Amino acid sequence: MKNFHLDPGYVTVPEANKIVLRLLRITNQSNKSYYNKILNGAKQGRFGGKKHGKRMYQVRREDIIQYAEKCLQSEQLQLFDIELVPNLHEFEAKQKLQPIDSSTAKNIHYYLKYLKFHEIISEETFLNGERNLVMRVKMKGISLK
Repeated sequence: MKNFHLDPGYVTVPEANKIVLRLLRITNQSNKSYYNKILNGAKQGRFGGKKHGKRMYQVRREDIIQYAEKCLQSEQLQLFDIELVPNLHEFEAKQKLQPIDSSTAKNIHYYLKYLKFHEIISEETFLNGERNLVMRVKMKGISLK
């Protein structure tokens, strides 16, 4: 890759795209979806973007790393999108949901602990989810620890 004389702390848009792909652990390095988002943002002044020369844009490296971390966090939240309801009995009456088996409940409880540990969900949400999980489980063979 050609080195340009950019301002200190700035990178070119293709380099910023590579940073985002690396932080998001995307193996397809020719992926242009983030490139276009970064370029459009740089044209609008986001990411500390400014023109370099006649046709190039440069963006601040710190802003790109923050953007990648925000994308990673939103991706993780979408992965663990859990809908909790205040009154499970009314919800079950409407949906006529079957009780879940203990192995599924153990997996759900593991994911709830993971989300709480990484502070994706709050302690209150964790306790609500755990309580709702216990209400849905056939109480034969599970012990939540």
